[in-house]
Amino acid sequence: MADCTMREMLEARDNNKNDAITVNMHDEDCRIQLCETEELMKPEAQRKSQLRIEFNDLNYSIFRNGIKKTILRDVTGHFESGKITIIIGPSGAGKTTLLKIISGERWINVDGIVTVNVDGIEQNRGTFRKQMCYVPQEFALLPFLTTRETLYIAARLKLVKQSEQMIAPMIVNDIAESLGLSNCLDTLANKLSGGERKRLSIGVEMMTKPSVFLLDEPTSGLDSVASNQLINVLHDMARANCTVVCAIHQPSSQMISHFDDILVLDRGRCMYCGPKSEILNTYEYAGYTCPRFYNIAEFVLEVITEQRGGDLESLYKICRSEYEKSKSHDKHLKNETDLSTTSKENFERDDVLTSANNTKQSLSMWQQQKILFLRALICIKRDSTMTMLRFAVHVIVALLLGAVFYDFGNDAKKVNSNVACLFFLLLFLFFANSMPAVQMFPMEAAVFLQEHLNNWYSLRAYYSVKILTDLPMQILCSSSFLLISYYVTGQPMESDRLLQAWSICVLITILGQTVGILTGSAFNTELGVFLIPALSIPLLLFAGFFLKIGEMSVYLQPLSTVSFFRYGFEGMMQTIYGSDRPNLYCSEIYCYLHSPNAILSTMGMPTMSFYVIFMILGCWIICLHVIVYTVLCWKIYYARK
Repeated sequence: MADCTMREMLEARDNNKNDAITVNMHDEDCRIQLCETEELMKPEAQRKSQLRIEFNDLNYSIFRNGIKKTILRDVTGHFESGKITIIIGPSGAGKTTLLKIISGERWINVDGIVTVNVDGIEQNRGTFRKQMCYVPQEFALLPFLTTRETLYIAARLKLVKQSEQMIAPMIVNDIAESLGLSNCLDTLANKLSGGERKRLSIGVEMMTKPSVFLLDEPTSGLDSVASNQLINVLHDMARANCTVVCAIHQPSSQMISHFDDILVLDRGRCMYCGPKSEILNTYEYAGYTCPRFYNIAEFVLEVITEQRGGDLESLYKICRSEYEKSKSHDKHLKNETDLSTTSKENFERDDVLTSANNTKQSLSMWQQQKILFLRALICIKRDSTMTMLRFAVHVIVALLLGAVFYDFGNDAKKVNSNVACLFFLLLFLFFANSMPAVQMFPMEAAVFLQEHLNNWYSLRAYYSVKILTDLPMQILCSSSFLLISYYVTGQPMESDRLLQAWSICVLITILGQTVGILTGSAFNTELGVFLIPALSIPLLLFAGFFLKIGEMSVYLQPLSTVSFFRYGFEGMMQTIYGSDRPNLYCSEIYCYLHSPNAILSTMGMPTMSFYVIFMILGCWIICLHVIVYTVLCWKIYYARK
């Protein structure tokens, strides 16, 4: 009876292993293996203990100016759960690149194998990404959120279960207290010191108590007290069965006392991977003796930077050989342990399925949009200076325009000046909305890219909220500008004409901001500020104001079809002077341009109906948004590359 029960448990265990799913991590070469067995599906504390990361022969190269540069060369090692592993090495050794590859943030052009739980079977990379967090060296934060709000919104986005979201404020307070941020919970992120910003960036990723926590230079910018406090927090996380990995340039002796394992990188090669207690023995075996009471990290850096005499090639071979021996020994011990604990690994099927569903659970796009919308509204409200300034500029310029072109709209003698006024309306709305966007969006894009790569939310959720939250301000500014200038300059006060003029102005405003977002997402701020006027001026030439479309060369006339200024200008002209408008007032005996039809004919208009113009401008906006979305997808791809 006992033998039968044991046999059934073994068969059940084998069947569960065979049910794992297999997916490539990289196009052809690099694979990530995740073991989604009962062990991984245990409650949080038990599941974390199973995430042992091992990587074999990792290679990564980039091409710059046609020259191949190797960043990592046959890097082999592992990160143990329940321990803190420190990665040390000189600048340019490949520490950051290794962390990005392990985290799955960079997986293109990678050659090698990364496994999570050695006895596991290849699995979807996304499953592993949901159980780990990566904190880069430079962590972008939204400047108009307080420390409390930053942590709370991170909790809302990262904590999926309803029970967890209910206690989110308590979690925020606990993290703030452990990181020494309790005194600045109500301080805006742009008012924090460098050290406080660093600790806040770590706190937002600690929110979900990840199974794997990767940090790049977590102590840079911190004083010794704050650094030791942070290391103590990471030490506690590791003892709670979290795999903690830190890339640190040059740790102090006190910091090193908290670390368990060390991985040494030099020019893309692994010069040691294993317990901290064994590194000096290994280096001594290779001919490098560390003086007594000497900082281990300083000694290792002096060795690999050739400040101490010796043969680095011999050291590399010895370290690789010792690692292979310890790996074989550990695997032998693990096999024995697995055989002796088989009966303890049999869990009820219902519990397994429930835990598996919780592992793969994530917020819906609607839930992500609600949280992101709340965050965007807070930022808009806090950025009152920019919001009020933007509105005030539209009102002031509208009053100035009204003073210059006062009551020109119904005067036949001033038709040419009134046409110039209509063209100026479009120019101002376009540039007044495109230039601020190109200056502000690169910072927002940096925050989005960082949070998206750490699986906070989807690109669709972010971009849809971005469009919706910008829309009210666009409508408010363009409406106030048009209503003031339209009335003061004496344009025809008819509801249908006013509505048509308003729709054209709103579309040009949205189009201008979209062009600014596109330029800001594709280029940096400095280049974007130059490109917008440089690319817009040629489009202005084909708008039909400076030169009639019919008077252009037949070879150049097709270019006018790609100028959205042309459609906006023609739409405004038809709105003001079309639709059987009565003759304009003329103070002299005869005015040639007293007839609206004569005005449109002189300007070479109309060439198409107003509703076609409206649809063309709408299509322009949609196409530009599609391009922006594509650019953001490309930036995500490039960041992983």
